[in-house]
Amino acid sequence: MNDYNQSLVLAATPADVYAALTTPAGLRGWWTVDSDVDPADTVGSELRFRFGSHFMHMRIEQLTPSAEVHWYCTAAFTDVDAFTRKDEWVGTRIKFRLAAAGDGQTRLDFVHLGLVPAFECYDLCQNGWQHFLTSLQQYVATGTGTPYRPAEPHPAVPIAA
Repeated sequence: MNDYNQSLVLAATPADVYAALTTPAGLRGWWTVDSDVDPADTVGSELRFRFGSHFMHMRIEQLTPSAEVHWYCTAAFTDVDAFTRKDEWVGTRIKFRLAAAGDGQTRLDFVHLGLVPAFECYDLCQNGWQHFLTSLQQYVATGTGTPYRPAEPHPAVPIAA
């Protein structure tokens, strides 16, 4: 299989991981605070995620409480000058599969169907998923992840006379 995939064990129950994937607070806690994700727990809802000048819009395709979350990418823009195709994510699917792993832990099997090494954005996206899935792992274990946060505006600096 050439699609990007990653498996990891999370120090949280499947219900807690599912909440991190299906609530506005959860999604903003590990992926990006700059998002429109309400409601995030309804099949057919559109989720909009922004990372500076990059964006991804996802439609929720499947929700199985404490077990699976599936998204379909309906719009995307990867703002990298060198890329000839900035919308490679469109038509790809993201699947989070959860299973109890004992001792209150969850095994997450993540796959981004359609994100393949032939994509210009593959290396960038692979690095991004590694970061954000680690952020999810931290978020469900501690309540604090490392989501994307837009740069805060710099305070005005007075011009010296």
